[in-house]
Amino acid sequence: MRGEDGFTLVEVLVALVIASIALAALFRGGIDGMVSAGVAGRMEEAMSRAQSRLAALCHGARLAPGRQSGDDGGGFTWASEIAALGSAVVPRGSDDEPKAPLKAALFGVQVTISWGGRELKLATSCLALGAAT
Repeated sequence: MRGEDGFTLVEVLVALVIASIALAALFRGGIDGMVSAGVAGRMEEAMSRAQSRLAALCHGARLAPGRQSGDDGGGFTWASEIAALGSAVVPRGSDDEPKAPLKAALFGVQVTISWGGRELKLATSCLALGAAT
């Protein structure tokens, strides 16, 4: 009479199938993680580019209503839209020392960064001061 030493071929095949399914799930999880990390990196880069564009528009350029767009390099494109929201003349100085009034204009600024079928939009309001005419 033979003892039952070892495994049968069916048991080995079942174990192999189970191990294959588990490895496939692990590899899929790893690939999904790498893809998500890549998307997050591109999103972070797009956020940085949009913040830089907003800062340049609100603090470094003369604001005027309109739209502009262009290529930002690295597979990114940008578009900006500026809309006048309102304006007012602001008096300055005192009764003893009058100064020329200023014109305060409020603009709505929106920047869109696009890449690979995705887009990120940031919007803010910017105040521009100038001599009242």
